Amino acid sequence: MLTQFAQWYPAGRIRYIQSTFLELVTDTEVHRIDFRGKLTCRLQRGTYGPVSFPPQHPLLEALHVPLTMLLARATFRDVADAPTLRRAIRHELQQHPAKWYDFYRHTWTWCEQQLADYNVLPNLTRTGGIILQSVPLPVAQAIARICARYEVETYSIPQHPSTSPFQLLLIGRDYIIAEEFFISTLCGMPWHARR
Repeated sequence: MLTQFAQWYPAGRIRYIQSTFLELVTDTEVHRIDFRGKLTCRLQRGTYGPVSFPPQHPLLEALHVPLTMLLARATFRDVADAPTLRRAIRHELQQHPAKWYDFYRHTWTWCEQQLADYNVLPNLTRTGGIILQSVPLPVAQAIARICARYEVETYSIPQHPSTSPFQLLLIGRDYIIAEEFFISTLCGMPWHARR
């Protein structure tokens, strides 16, 4: 349905924006696009451009990768330099090229807030503990390599694969990522405006 809409109306202008819907003016009609479960967006009134619902896009990349939990293996010794390890992990997270999210319904948090600082303590390896939760596999692998330099053995627990419920609507350079989109036609253009 959404792909057909983009084929029938390849371009449009955002006329009105609210927190749960927008109005899109195409060459022939005015449409109301309701969205539920909005994750993030960048919408500006007056934007004109091509309309599309791409199933694959860099903005959706972080939503469709397998997630894992990274933990430290319990041993008999303490971490030699926990603050330096924390800084190295945080630096890697900030340098990682892709945005990624830890999802709770309708919210997101940045990667550097996912570091469980209270777990990366001198006794981390003695007691074991969570280093990162719900992170993409490549991120967990990069952090595991850093931990290995500090002699912290790690292991990961993959999370159940699930298909992402999120979809992307692009209008020019503006976008919205949400769980569901509902499109209704408000009115056709008046006859005199079609010429």
